[in-house]
Amino acid sequence: MKWGAILGISLIVGLLIAMEWNTLCRSSWKTRVAYAVLVLTGWFIAILLVHNPDLPGMTQVLEVIYKPITTFLKIN
Repeated sequence: MKWGAILGISLIVGLLIAMEWNTLCRSSWKTRVAYAVLVLTGWFIAILLVHNPDLPGMTQVLEVIYKPITTFLKIN
């Protein structure tokens, strides 16, 4: 089942790249690099979530990062 989900995610990413290919070819190299980084990061996170769905979300990560600041400022 995990292989099917990984294949589906990869297929969707491939479709996204195929749909934007003409626009990306006419764009600057900075735009192409930014697009590739964003798409590959999203693909990697999606694959990680397929393998381990109990990973903390972005909200939990931000709570851990800002917890010392909120305790210092006494914000509940």
